[in-house]
Amino acid sequence: MAAPTISQTRQDLRQRISRRIDDIVTGTVSGGTAGTGATNGTATAIGDIERYPTSPAYFIGAEITHIDSANTAQSRSITGHSFSDPTVTLTIAGTWTLPVSGDEYEIHRIGGRGFTFAQYNDAINAAIDTLADSYFTDSFAIPWAIEAGNNVILPRHEYPMPSGYNYIYAVDYLDQSPMTHNRLGNADTYRALGDATARTRLFQGFKVNQTGYYGWVVVAMNKVGSPTDNLTIQIHGDSSGVPDGTALTYGTSDTVDGSTLDEQLRYVVFRFDPPVFLTSGTQYHLVFVRSTAVNATNYYRLAEDDDNNYADGTAGTYDAVTYTGVTGSDFCFAVFRHSDRWISFKQRRSGVAGWEYRRIGTDFIWLPYLPRDMVPIRLRGLTAIAEVTTETATVPIRPEWVEAFAVDFLLSGRTGKTTSDTYAQGAREWARQTMARPRPTRPIPHNAIRIFA
Repeated sequence: MAAPTISQTRQDLRQRISRRIDDIVTGTVSGGTAGTGATNGTATAIGDIERYPTSPAYFIGAEITHIDSANTAQSRSITGHSFSDPTVTLTIAGTWTLPVSGDEYEIHRIGGRGFTFAQYNDAINAAIDTLADSYFTDSFAIPWAIEAGNNVILPRHEYPMPSGYNYIYAVDYLDQSPMTHNRLGNADTYRALGDATARTRLFQGFKVNQTGYYGWVVVAMNKVGSPTDNLTIQIHGDSSGVPDGTALTYGTSDTVDGSTLDEQLRYVVFRFDPPVFLTSGTQYHLVFVRSTAVNATNYYRLAEDDDNNYADGTAGTYDAVTYTGVTGSDFCFAVFRHSDRWISFKQRRSGVAGWEYRRIGTDFIWLPYLPRDMVPIRLRGLTAIAEVTTETATVPIRPEWVEAFAVDFLLSGRTGKTTSDTYAQGAREWARQTMARPRPTRPIPHNAIRIFA
């Protein structure tokens, strides 16, 4: 069970918390000036601000935060306050971005009490961090495939641990054999992808031996330099031995983040979701696409077999105009039927051989035995709830629990300064009464291993 999605944004929750200690005025601006150099800016405000005293200058020393249409916030002190019914004009210390009519504002630290905009946000994130040990989402990734399985001479047992996990509790492999493939063991050279216009794309012809839905393509490749764009595979029909230029229906894979590739050759897994329908014996082509322009420093390479070991297609290049086959060469790849059936490796326990998470210089997963070469591998684990960083971000935990913890952080002095408002006593008691730690979204599996990287 994943953590619930709550329709409460950071902005909504911050305003809700600050109302509990009577420390907010919010509304929209009708205009203002930006201010330059030693000249202070102004904001002409309308809305709830009108109910506050107009003399003496009630808001001098308070903090106003202007939130524009892009949800970018800027906070400044208020140094002046004038009133001409029904508009209040506030003078802002220093320079700030010109407010536009309709932009939102918040005023905090009213009358010398309360907290700043940043302190409220800090308290919200501190509350989320406190609850994070109880709140997880189930996560899975398919970051690599088995290399050199089936008891070959030099199988790979160590695989890099992907980032983002707090716990891992299962390692699975896809219960499928490839319907067509050319193994990495046949490779004897490389071919660059996306390093020059002559290699804007690469392609590989193939046929499958069963008609049906296909969900996975595995390709042996690596990165050169530090590319940061995305990779996809398109499946095209045939036109005289090369791609026909049009992806099949559902024939474009999910994206793979190019920065996650290794400098060492590895099998990279591309998922087709929903799966693509392929007909047995029909000529198709895998077209390898990078999302940005060619770059001679940061690019990719595919393992190439120039001994013509694959009989149902050929490798080729694309120069942004023409697809051209490379006679006698093939890339190293595999195509798998769609399947939701995964088989779990045993986990290492009490000396019994099984998968385990190791940290020796770097983080990796060690596998005790290998099923079939090129078979996709899936990691299952837990990812902790993350802090919110933007105004429109949804708070990932039930907001009343975050509110209770955040109020306690504020009023106990762990964030900012305590308020002198007498209402704070009531808010503190309310927070104390609701501090019972909520139950986790799900129990952590008994076999889960904590990831420390």
